[in-house]
Amino acid sequence: MLERKERADVIVVGAGITGTSVAYHLLEQGIKNVVVLDAGSPASGTSSAGGGFVALWAAGFNKHFTETDLAMEHYGIEFYGRLAADYPIDYRHRGTLFVATSDQGWEEWIAPIAQHPRAPKDARTLDPHEVSALTDGVIAAEAVVGGILHPAGLQMSAGRANRALADEIVARGGEIRTESRVNRLLVTDGRVTGVVTDAGELEAGHVVLAAGAWTNQLLADVGFNIPLMTLVATRAISLPSGVSNEMPTVLVPELSGLWLREHRGGLTYGNGDGYAPLFSLGGSVGDPGQPRREELLERLKVALTPELRKLVPSHDTSVAWWLQGMPCMTPDRHFVAGPVPGVEGLHVLAGDNEAGVTHGPGLGRLLAEMVINGSSDWIDSSAYRPDRFEADAFPTEESIFEAIPAHHH
Repeated sequence: MLERKERADVIVVGAGITGTSVAYHLLEQGIKNVVVLDAGSPASGTSSAGGGFVALWAAGFNKHFTETDLAMEHYGIEFYGRLAADYPIDYRHRGTLFVATSDQGWEEWIAPIAQHPRAPKDARTLDPHEVSALTDGVIAAEAVVGGILHPAGLQMSAGRANRALADEIVARGGEIRTESRVNRLLVTDGRVTGVVTDAGELEAGHVVLAAGAWTNQLLADVGFNIPLMTLVATRAISLPSGVSNEMPTVLVPELSGLWLREHRGGLTYGNGDGYAPLFSLGGSVGDPGQPRREELLERLKVALTPELRKLVPSHDTSVAWWLQGMPCMTPDRHFVAGPVPGVEGLHVLAGDNEAGVTHGPGLGRLLAEMVINGSSDWIDSSAYRPDRFEADAFPTEESIFEAIPAHHH
């Protein structure tokens, strides 16, 4: 660990998967004095509540993701593979299986994935019996009409990957300061000069905000706001029931976006029934960490239990424990990555749109290149510009919710 210098080259605020990815890539590209500050600790917030699966979402599943996002998805798959060679992150390259439970679901969701121009060349169409066989009988053949397998998808522990990145940052000479809440930014003559924490001031030539749902609290210091709508998202985990770790991640879009995957011999899963905008729950982001909104868990159980009994009749899907995170959505469902206008040296990475674990390594690489070089030659980041929204166009999170385009094809 570095000495606690009063000045850093770059301060990264937030030690989730995106913040640690930025710091990792800064160090990889030669920046020596990188300090990551977090009000808690690495993976103590939304990142570790994520499902921990990475897929080619831009290859037909999510219509809002582009060729640029696909490049970051491929990079993320390769990046986590390298990370798994040195750290125990529960990494498994098992693919992503999109399935339909009805003919209508096939036509509306699965067929477009199969026919998409960016569909991977090794994608395979499966009949119901092949779906069941590929999942070692977890998915009942009689409950589905077929599926599409993208072999490139992977699974891991998002929390372990996050902590592995933190360990790698320290190993490369960077510093992680835990329990270090950033209270405000320091700005002089239009340039960021550092931050104020509970322990005092820390100066820096550059500051990157990767603080998730708390980002706008810090941006208020410079009179800038990113339209972010905070969701509360629920992940359920069952007890072990003999589920094979050879099973791919399963996505059932017509069941409110149900996903499920193996987790230590059992299953972990979630869908839209366990999600809600934070404003609809009457809450605020509060202190950094993970929320505990039991009403969402109950809603998920009521809505999803009958469907899971049909889809997964031979394994335990009852909720043994559960986690919640707070992903942030943007009005156009694109990420926010780049310099904050009017404040030299200040960058922001926000708006994960429920895909921060998948795109975190790529977004970290992009932000590091922008901090160092002012731009990136790797991918076109223009769609992610923080200033792309008109000022005051979205005065409330309700207005952002109303503007978000539908996920459907």
